[in-house]
Amino acid sequence: MTRGEFKIVVLSGLGWMFDAMDVLILSYLLVAMREELALDRAASTLIVLANNLGMFLGAFLFGRLADVVGRKKVFMATMLLYSIVTAASAAARSWQEFAAIRFLVGVGLGGELPVVATYVSENSPPERRGRNVVLLESFWSIGALLAAAVSLFIFTTLGWRTALVLMGATAFYVFVIRSALPESQRWLERIKEGASAELKPYAARLAIASAIWFLLAFGYYGAFIWLPTMLSTERGFTQVATYEFMFLTTIAQLPGYFSAAYLVERVGRRPIAAAYFVASALSAVLLIYSTSYAQLFYAALALNFFNLGVWGVVYAYTPELFPTSIRGLATGLAGSAARIGMIIGPTLYPLWASVAFIGVAVAWLIASALVVLLPETKGREV
Repeated sequence: MTRGEFKIVVLSGLGWMFDAMDVLILSYLLVAMREELALDRAASTLIVLANNLGMFLGAFLFGRLADVVGRKKVFMATMLLYSIVTAASAAARSWQEFAAIRFLVGVGLGGELPVVATYVSENSPPERRGRNVVLLESFWSIGALLAAAVSLFIFTTLGWRTALVLMGATAFYVFVIRSALPESQRWLERIKEGASAELKPYAARLAIASAIWFLLAFGYYGAFIWLPTMLSTERGFTQVATYEFMFLTTIAQLPGYFSAAYLVERVGRRPIAAAYFVASALSAVLLIYSTSYAQLFYAALALNFFNLGVWGVVYAYTPELFPTSIRGLATGLAGSAARIGMIIGPTLYPLWASVAFIGVAVAWLIASALVVLLPETKGREV
């Protein structure tokens, strides 16, 4: 990795980390706010729905905007939006108010992810492009650890409202992006040359990619959003024990990403994505049928390892499937399909409890079959 690549991956990754922390803190907030905001299962579901609807809208709008005004400007705008609104959500006095504000948070969160993945992909050479995007995605696990740490150490001492105000300070990172990161060189070349492409010839490819994104998010958010709740209500964990379990098992995400980053450039996008999808499905089944704390713990470790690894591969793979002039739009549309999965997936647990994890596993098995229908892009120019 060159010095310039390293700078782009790390500085973009820190923005990705803040996004992940803000997305995943919601699952802990549902536990922390339960008594103060009188949350029942229906209210919690509506909060999750509002957040995910916002992410759906943000992925579509900001993905298209990034093709028009540039990747860097949209990166800054989305971070500024979700940071400010996160701090504002600390003032919510009812779950209805919190849900409305969380919708706006979701718009910013959903907009950043596909744009930043496209940005890093376009600023990486073919032989390291997949690895660099997976490494970018690995910052998600650091954000997940931060979310768990904030819940464990700040929720339990200073309270969840104080934590949200402190998280709003991520808005200042916009100044780092503005001064330290260049605009995407491929996007600038496309603007200079006036090159354009139609989305229609890529419709079938987009449909398959979108279906994979939908199934991936359907399973991930269907499982991880409710996992703390499942531990506390079905397994009898205390609030502190729940946060400790989540914190420790989340550590497995980092080696999951690093293994995918290593294999994606040596084996290829398709085989690694398919294998990690299958392993994720098996881990989800083992999780719900575990009969001891040790079995539960190791199943959660495996789920974190393989599922977050496949997220990295899919984020690296998708921008490579489309030309520059429609890359932001196509990646954003695939991201919007993921947000639909985010909306539908978390509704299973309130209906079926832990049996919903079987539906999660089936979704990931279908995704593993769809991956093989896409062309391999390892080492190719985009």
